[in-house]
Amino acid sequence: MRKLMIGTAAAVAAAVAGCDGGAPQPANQQVEVPGPEAVQNRLEEMPEAARNAVFVRAIRDSGQDCQHVESSSRAGEHQGFPVWTARCLGGVEWTIVIGNDGTASVLNPAEARLVETNDSAAQNAQGE
Repeated sequence: MRKLMIGTAAAVAAAVAGCDGGAPQPANQQVEVPGPEAVQNRLEEMPEAARNAVFVRAIRDSGQDCQHVESSSRAGEHQGFPVWTARCLGGVEWTIVIGNDGTASVLNPAEARLVETNDSAAQNAQGE
């Protein structure tokens, strides 16, 4: 799993926060990184083109190749964390999980299937 560090989390959070039209913060002021609920709400409120721009940055920052995100959609939750799917030009889909501190974990399709398989196994073990 490719997990973006706090620098990218701040970039994702800043990109999401920048969509509210507020005044820019002075360079010497500390920026608060919103949690997954705040990021999730802002992602859902964004026009799809703006959300796709945030996701292409997250995918590229994770070291993956994506020239353009064609579409994105909410994909539910994983262990209480918001999950999105982003489809890049050429058809590759990435799963993006938003963490408690606003970090974005980018999973390729094979990694996303492993997460889904582990979730099912855990639920079956708990009798769900």
